[in-house]
Amino acid sequence: MPPKIMIIDDEPDIRLYLAAAAEDNGYEPLIVDAETPVMEMIAGHKPDLIILDIMMPMRSGISIYHEIRTSPELMHIPIILISGMTGASELMENGFEKLIDDASLSKPDAFIEKPVDIDYLFIQIKKILNK
Repeated sequence: MPPKIMIIDDEPDIRLYLAAAAEDNGYEPLIVDAETPVMEMIAGHKPDLIILDIMMPMRSGISIYHEIRTSPELMHIPIILISGMTGASELMENGFEKLIDDASLSKPDAFIEKPVDIDYLFIQIKKILNK
């Protein structure tokens, strides 16, 4: 059974693009839009890794990240944050604690800026899942 990668993004084109790339790389994609009860989906499907967009209109990816990282049942799931926000990579390196407003939470396993470099994304996924 291939590892499951959950893709949480509000943009349908990005969800489909990442899902197709996941399948092409031997993973089982699980697509979740921003309006779905995300935490229920994560708990129900138990993905091996989550790709999570930071900026979504219905619910911020940061609040979802915080909820995952504070859930004893889900906190072990690796998370790759993606964002098209200008300066986001600098913020991830030097101000993530301020962004999530909780210094006790670990940083994401990886951060990738949009537009997503698919080759780099799957290098990171393989690295994370092979730990």
